[in-house]
Amino acid sequence: MKPKTNQPAQAALYDFLIECCQQTPNPMKLEQVSSEISDWDILVDSAYLHGVFPLLFKALKSVETIDERVMVRLKNINLQIARRNMMMTAELLSVIRLLNDNGIRTIAIKGPVLSQIIHGDITQRQFSDLDLLVEQCDMYKSLELLEGIGYLSEHPIRFLKNQTLLKVGKDFPTTHAEKNVLIEFHWRLFLDRHIKKSNINLFSDSNYHCVINNTTVETLELGALLLYLLLHGSKHYWERLEWIVDIDRLIRIHHDEIDWDVLVTMAQDMEIEFMFYLGLAVSHELFHTPLSMTIIAHIDLDHAVLKAKEAILLEIKSDTIKNEQTGLVSLENLNKILLMKDNTNGWMRHYLLTLLQIKELDVYMVNLPNFLSPLYYPIRLYRLFKLNVLRLK
Repeated sequence: MKPKTNQPAQAALYDFLIECCQQTPNPMKLEQVSSEISDWDILVDSAYLHGVFPLLFKALKSVETIDERVMVRLKNINLQIARRNMMMTAELLSVIRLLNDNGIRTIAIKGPVLSQIIHGDITQRQFSDLDLLVEQCDMYKSLELLEGIGYLSEHPIRFLKNQTLLKVGKDFPTTHAEKNVLIEFHWRLFLDRHIKKSNINLFSDSNYHCVINNTTVETLELGALLLYLLLHGSKHYWERLEWIVDIDRLIRIHHDEIDWDVLVTMAQDMEIEFMFYLGLAVSHELFHTPLSMTIIAHIDLDHAVLKAKEAILLEIKSDTIKNEQTGLVSLENLNKILLMKDNTNGWMRHYLLTLLQIKELDVYMVNLPNFLSPLYYPIRLYRLFKLNVLRLK
C-alpha cells in the first residue's frame, strides 16, 4: 500500500467524486487519489449530500489500496441506503396499486422509477421522499385514500378543494409516521411564477413505463422527463451532483428515443432556453455527456450560459452545497437569479413576483370559501408584515 500523503485539496476531492460518478470511472485515477486521502469524512459527507454515495461505493469497490476499515464503513452506509430505497420502493408500488385500483391514474416522478430508468437498479440513486403526479381533480380522493392507510398531512385535506391553493400551489405532502415515508402529491410540476408557458403534456398517451419488481410503473415521456429534470436542476442552481448525473445517464441510455428537435422547440415556446442549455452545458462539462453538434454550438455561443456554467462549477468544487431548499428567493441568491435570467431586469421582476404573489402559506393561514379568494391579497400583505417588520422589532 502506498504511504498516505496530505489530504488532497478540496477541488481535487471533488474531481475525484466526479470521477466516481462517471459512467466508466478511470481505475488508475481512483487508485491514485484514494491512496492520498487521510480523512474520508469529507468525501463521505460530500458524496452523501450530493446524493451520489451509491455511485461512490460502486466505483471504489474494486480499488485494492483502500483500507479495509474504510471499505467496511462505506459498505455499511451503502447497505443502509439500499435497504431504505427498497422499503420506499415497496411503499411506492403499494400506493400506486391502491390509487390505480380506485380509478386514479398515477405517475411516478424521480425517486425509484428514475433510478430504475437510468441505472437499472433502484439502489443506485439516493432519494428521501416519493413524488407522485395525479390529475388535479383526483387530488382530494388520493389523499383521502392515503389517510385510510395511515398517512397524515400537515394541513387538512379539505384545503385541496380550495381553488386558490390549486391555482398558486403545485403539490401536497403527506407522511406515514410509522414507516417514515414522505409522499409529495403533485397536480402539476411548475409554478406559474417559475414557468409561465408550460406546454408539457404530463398525462400523455406516450408516457414511459418501466418495470420494478415485476410491476409496471408509469412516468413521464422521456423527452418531457429530461426537460423537467433540466428545469428542476437549473431552478436549484445545480447544487447537487446527483441531478447532473441524472441528466447524463438519461441522455446516454435513451438518446435515440428523445426527439431533440421537439425539445428545443418546447424550450423556445416555454421561454426557458437558458435553463435548458445551462443544464446540458454543466452535464457535458462534467461528464462529457453526448450532445449533438448543434446543441454544443449553441452553448459555445451563449455567453450567459457559459458564465452561469462556470459559476455553478465553482460552487460545486468549493463545497457550497447547503442541505436546504434554494427555490425560495433571498437576498443572498439574487446574484444567482441574475445568472438564471435572460435580461438585467429579470431578477428584479422575479423578486417582486416572489414577494407579492399569493403563496401556499397564505392560503394555509385560513381556508377561505372560493368566493372570498380576493381576501388572500390582504392576508399576503399581513403575513409579509408579520414575517419581516415584526421580526425585526
